[in-house]
Amino acid sequence: MGRTAGRRCLARAHAWGFSLSLLLTGGLATASLAATGKIQGRVVAIDTGDPIGFADVLLVPRDTTLRRVGGITNADGTYLLEAAAGTYAIQIRALSYARKRIEGIVIEAGKLVPFSTALASEAIQQEEIVVEAKAKQNSEISMLTARRKSSSVGDAVSAEQVRKSPDKDAAEVLRRVTGLSVSDGKYVFVRGLGERYSSVEVDGVRLASPEENKRVVPLDLLPATLLENIVVQKTHTADRPGEFGGGDVQVRTKDFPGKRTWQFSVSQSVAEDVTFGTRKTYASSRADIFGFGADSRRIPDQVFAEVGDGKLFRGNVRQSTMAKLAGTFRGVWSPNGVRTLPNSSYSATYGDEFKLFGRPLGIIESWSLSRSYDRRDQSLLYFQNSLRDTIYAYDETKYEESVTLGGISGLSYRLSPRHALHLRGLYTQSADDEVRSYIGTDVNRLDFTERPIQHRDTRLLYVERNVMSGTLNGQHTLSGLLNAGIDWKLTRSSARRQQPDRREYAYDRNYYPDGNGNLVEYTSLGSVGSREFGDLNDQGWGGSLTASVPLRFGPLGNGKVMLGYDRQLKERTNRYRRFDFIPRGGVDTTLPPDSVFAYGGADSSGYVEESTLDVDNYDAEQRVTAQFVSVDLPFGKRLRTNFGVRVESGFQDVRTFDLFAPGVITRRGTLDNQDVLPSANLTWAASDAINLRLGASRTVSRPDLNELSPSPALEYAGGLRLAGNPDLQRATIDNYDVRVEAFPTLSEVIAAGFYYKAMHEPIERAIQGGAPALLVPRNSDSGRNLGVELELRAGLERLSKRLRGLTLNSNASFISSEIKLKPEVSRNGTTEHPLQGQANYLLNAAIGYAPKPGLELAVLFGATGERLHTLALDPLPDIYDQPTTSLDVTLSFTPFGSARMKASGRNLIHPEIQQRQGDQVVTSYRGHRSFSLALSFGS
Repeated sequence: MGRTAGRRCLARAHAWGFSLSLLLTGGLATASLAATGKIQGRVVAIDTGDPIGFADVLLVPRDTTLRRVGGITNADGTYLLEAAAGTYAIQIRALSYARKRIEGIVIEAGKLVPFSTALASEAIQQEEIVVEAKAKQNSEISMLTARRKSSSVGDAVSAEQVRKSPDKDAAEVLRRVTGLSVSDGKYVFVRGLGERYSSVEVDGVRLASPEENKRVVPLDLLPATLLENIVVQKTHTADRPGEFGGGDVQVRTKDFPGKRTWQFSVSQSVAEDVTFGTRKTYASSRADIFGFGADSRRIPDQVFAEVGDGKLFRGNVRQSTMAKLAGTFRGVWSPNGVRTLPNSSYSATYGDEFKLFGRPLGIIESWSLSRSYDRRDQSLLYFQNSLRDTIYAYDETKYEESVTLGGISGLSYRLSPRHALHLRGLYTQSADDEVRSYIGTDVNRLDFTERPIQHRDTRLLYVERNVMSGTLNGQHTLSGLLNAGIDWKLTRSSARRQQPDRREYAYDRNYYPDGNGNLVEYTSLGSVGSREFGDLNDQGWGGSLTASVPLRFGPLGNGKVMLGYDRQLKERTNRYRRFDFIPRGGVDTTLPPDSVFAYGGADSSGYVEESTLDVDNYDAEQRVTAQFVSVDLPFGKRLRTNFGVRVESGFQDVRTFDLFAPGVITRRGTLDNQDVLPSANLTWAASDAINLRLGASRTVSRPDLNELSPSPALEYAGGLRLAGNPDLQRATIDNYDVRVEAFPTLSEVIAAGFYYKAMHEPIERAIQGGAPALLVPRNSDSGRNLGVELELRAGLERLSKRLRGLTLNSNASFISSEIKLKPEVSRNGTTEHPLQGQANYLLNAAIGYAPKPGLELAVLFGATGERLHTLALDPLPDIYDQPTTSLDVTLSFTPFGSARMKASGRNLIHPEIQQRQGDQVVTSYRGHRSFSLALSFGS
């Protein structure tokens, strides 16, 4: 289970890219001229939002002793000008657009002014439009402007919104977007649909996933400090992937700054009832500090030296040898108590833009490291049959230590105004180290007195995940070919999930008669100790080519035709091995496990034996190839349409095999489909500030690769086993959207929308009878999903002048769904039920107060409704997650110079998190309040 050659190559490439960035930074950076500043931005069309290339941009100084500075926009509408400090008017002219002049642009020495604007389309040039420059142009306004001009329904989160919240990763950021919720702290549900119904891209790369049961990347891997913005597209367009049910999440990491900039930040936080208390952990290597502890937990080399690629069992190896090999595994079984330190995080960013061979070169480096600790005390209850006979009732305590290391590197070089190249890399490394113990009654097992056994289980679980990606992107405008734009992209990604040395053992408390009419209590090791080793590797490759040709339709307006080709490949290997540790003969099984499993002595008769199943390992591949055509067609100044069709071919092949019988495939799941996916979007501008949007499309949902493998996993003794299903088929979805949105000002929006989704053979988990029962993915018969979305962002000053500086950012979603099971599985559960994981309502509200520059207060509230968690065995009621609420507060201020401080309080309501089965609580725990203080400083 060593590191693959592909991973080593990608790691070297990333290291070389980082080194090159540092070399360029050191060798090419020059001191800024003290008396000059810069202005940077983009010029777009008011009606379509498309960039206007090769427009004339001129800075005219108010002080006539200063010289004018001018240039032209690049093909993508961007520009960057450097001029002496002073007050200017910026004048912009472009063919077929009304000229615009903006007064009052202030350029300060050594600083960069961001300033983007839009031009109105005019067939005949009219008088120049003159406006005053706004004092502040921020990213939240720019995101709303882009949303207003978009051809599809969507929402977005800007870096400014991220800065106002206490959120630490992309998953937490997205839970504040209209219609979005987060499951397990990692996976985004868009419009109540699970992660399987959405696609995720990071900087244009569809990343390989480090999760064995998930197709998408867990967004807790992306630190919030690396984010520039996140766009969630909710209606499908032909240029986006066909695996689109709830939405398309497009994550953009920090972009090139246009000037030299740097920032460093450090944060410390304490969690109530966790920090400074005692937590359980166990002896491990120092590599755990940065999340690289998997290597120290691998299968001992002596095992491979003895059996090679064979299986370690008595038919293959002598028992005396197996006893010696047992002693080569790390003899750590029991956790110990240590003092819990405060949670901490650190981040650093450096960026610059300068000339190389007379052309602009941009560079960005950003890295972050965080460590956190958590404790969860919860009750667990599982029962079955109509009498609600209890199968187990446990009290669980879970301690978790998490570390995340993440970084991005980027280079951008403009060969000419018409040609640009971009190289970006992403790396994240995370590890979760967990000590879990639960104690309670397991009625599946009885003692000598026919009483249920008291069960005490302990598990040491370490999971290490990493994701690496790289993309090379070229953007070109061909003046000799109808001014066509060519965009090409090559992507490479790698993901690995290691679960090395999962250790688990249990002690049982029995009662037996002593022969004198008395009962004697006896607690001993209830079964063998188990150690499991998992290693999942995903390797992804991708390439796309898109050509767009601008078209003019006379008095109807400006349009565009896009043609594209996209191909994505993924290969996965999943290796899993299980070992049982049998105590040596005569050992006192009431002793701690470190003594019970202490092997290697001369009198040792205990041993280790392999128990790997013939369905535990699989190889898989996935190929998705698509061609598409998309047309933006205007019908006058008020009506814009987008029509497209995407032809997508998807192939998935999962080959489950016996690890010790090469070439023998025990199960196989294969899917090979070609789908024609049409889409249509219509936007009618009722006025300059009001849009009516309509959308319709067909999309698909494919199973996760692991869901096609039947390998089982048991989470709790006496509970359900999880397994895949090689017979799964892909689902199709028909999507319909209506939205009305108004933009009273650049920073305000009022929106109301309705959507309906008809689902054909949707995939969800259902209970399959057995001992114990299996929880497997199945194709249901059909389903529907509908919802209403409301949003309001506004300044409260419009209500009263006393509320100056107060803003409200709120949204609400009300969702209803129904899934119908196929007849062959309906006997095991409810025949009609909501989508699993879908909340029936989602509420978010943020009140901000900024009385002066550098001082901001934000109060953030969130509420999530009831969600179906698990389908129960008939006739029992299903298990539902109960409604939850959250309340967070942040205060940001500038104590001195370029420093900035942020104080945050999270989870202040401290709600109880419950799962209910009818009127019975089956799971219950409380989250922890936490308080943090962060200091950042830089240019």
